[in-house]
Amino acid sequence: MDIASLAFRTFAHATENEDRVEQALRFVSGAEEVTKSRSEGYHGNPIVVMEARITRSKEMRSFFASLDAADVQKLIDTLELRVDEESMFFLRLDKQAAFEGRSVLADHDDIISVRGKIKSYPQSRDNALVVMKSILESGLERVTWKEQKN
Repeated sequence: MDIASLAFRTFAHATENEDRVEQALRFVSGAEEVTKSRSEGYHGNPIVVMEARITRSKEMRSFFASLDAADVQKLIDTLELRVDEESMFFLRLDKQAAFEGRSVLADHDDIISVRGKIKSYPQSRDNALVVMKSILESGLERVTWKEQKN
């Protein structure tokens, strides 16, 4: 896979169950290790920042395969907005859906953020867009086949 790694990050606010937030993060990332750090919000409220990283191709393919076809297509359609000049790819997943065992793109703030470093040679945003589109399109073919099979 032409992604160096995927980094996942989320927050457990004082009103949330920290174990459930960690469970959601582990579900979407598939990572064995979750690092936690303590912080505080603007008004002094405690926040636990949780992060996980995956680097193996098999784990990353599994992550993209966990998305449904409509979400993968949405990623393809909005790819220009999701890749920066440093060849970083960004998406946001619904944290509540992740706790329920579903990987769903989010359009709100209760999220697990995902950031991936795209490998392209020579490194440029245009090359990264081509590589990421190829990854998503091949993933879409697998996801569509899997959905049709079920």
